[in-house]
Amino acid sequence: MPLMIRFLFLAHRYVGIALGLVVSLWCLSGFVMMYVQYPRLDAGEQAAGLARLDLDDCCRMPNVLGNLALDRFRLEMLTGRPVMRLFHGRAQTVVDLQAGEVLGDVDAAQARAIAASAAQAYGLEGALTLEGAIERDQWTVYGSYHPHRPLYHFTVDDPPGTEFYISSTTGEVVQMTTANVRFWNWMGSVVHWLYPTVLRQHTAVWVQAVIWLTIVSLFLTVVGIYIAIRQFRFRRKGRKSPYRGWALWHHYAGLLFGLFTLTWLVSGLFSMNPWGALEGRSFALEDQRLRGGELDLDRTRTLARSISGRVMSGAVRIDGAMVGGELTLVATTAEGGRTRLASDLRTADALPERFFAAAPASMRPDVPVRQSGWLPEGDAYYFSHHAKRRFPVYRIEYEDGERLYLDSVSGELAFAVDSERQWMRWVFHALHRGDFSTLFRSRPLWDLMMWPLLLGVTVGSLTGTWIGIRRVVRWAAKPRRNPFNAVPELRSKEQRIEA
Repeated sequence: MPLMIRFLFLAHRYVGIALGLVVSLWCLSGFVMMYVQYPRLDAGEQAAGLARLDLDDCCRMPNVLGNLALDRFRLEMLTGRPVMRLFHGRAQTVVDLQAGEVLGDVDAAQARAIAASAAQAYGLEGALTLEGAIERDQWTVYGSYHPHRPLYHFTVDDPPGTEFYISSTTGEVVQMTTANVRFWNWMGSVVHWLYPTVLRQHTAVWVQAVIWLTIVSLFLTVVGIYIAIRQFRFRRKGRKSPYRGWALWHHYAGLLFGLFTLTWLVSGLFSMNPWGALEGRSFALEDQRLRGGELDLDRTRTLARSISGRVMSGAVRIDGAMVGGELTLVATTAEGGRTRLASDLRTADALPERFFAAAPASMRPDVPVRQSGWLPEGDAYYFSHHAKRRFPVYRIEYEDGERLYLDSVSGELAFAVDSERQWMRWVFHALHRGDFSTLFRSRPLWDLMMWPLLLGVTVGSLTGTWIGIRRVVRWAAKPRRNPFNAVPELRSKEQRIEA
């Protein structure tokens, strides 16, 4: 056997011993992630924990805010008082509209009051306990929580084992979990994404660790596929494989499912955007053009003076932003219903069709439009699967292939894809998650497709891992034995025994 072939056999053996368990855990955790996602409290779930808006004895704005350039604002209740949340960049300023003053950081007593109000709104029954102020734990390790740290961690003595976290800077409930979700995520996302807090809190280190583990696993898989094909040929007594027992299972699993293993590893690698690959561009310019103007403090002060004492029917939140050069208000109920409002908080007409018809040219005046119109359900790039998206949306497709999607209620830019993000959609969402089309992602068809493929890949990785473990055990039991045994083709007939 040529030296290079011998090297490949040995490389597959020893890299497999080193990384077989990692790949096996990726496969096993994939089954869990088909049904349980990493917990994240979205805007709709946050709204479910808010009290109804009460604008009596309201609303006063302080004069100490300077000249903030706002992205948007939000009206909601905080411990029985209406507040306005002013969003500017990644920062947020919270204004008490009754006292007319900027709120500072939330202390423990205020956090307890906010927690009690949220628990009542969520219908949580049981004793509420403040576990303390934490910087991060397993469920708040994302970088998106950085502006809210430290976080007040509360537990509820209820059957689901609910826990939630309150921002010390804004007073918002920013995360919520249950015992069931936490358990299955330890089996799923934490393992699959290599997400233990001790590693994930160091983002740069975590990213490089995942990237290079995946690259080495790709090498292991490519070499394994080559060996599996090379070793598959007719032999005496009609046999096509030189192996027995676990090695035989590993050989055939590699032949049948090696390509799927390779596909999942490649798509998983691109999900990390290694070295900026398929990251996509910013659509900030298009968003700015769609807004048609800046939201300044004068507009918010004018609004605050005009809404004092207004009665809100069921709304727990009002979002305000510039769209088409005008201030657009959208009210949200605890159930997730959304309604467009006029400046006096009365129900307003829906955005006119002419607004959506003019939007394509206003956002990208130099690019011809291929087609545009309403999208009542998902298409190739904007769809619901694990995460829910709002429908209908107004879809704009330009001649260069880029697509923009506008929210039907607010008119804001809801989603956008350029060529790199389109590649990402097929490389990751299609190849990694099986989201090839509406038909394939519909359940239970999606489950029936994913289970056999994932089972086959798992058998291949687990059998290889077990073979590696047995070899390590034999080495430990016989330390004088030469670990560099000949590969199967170079052994004598008596030595070709694989239990």
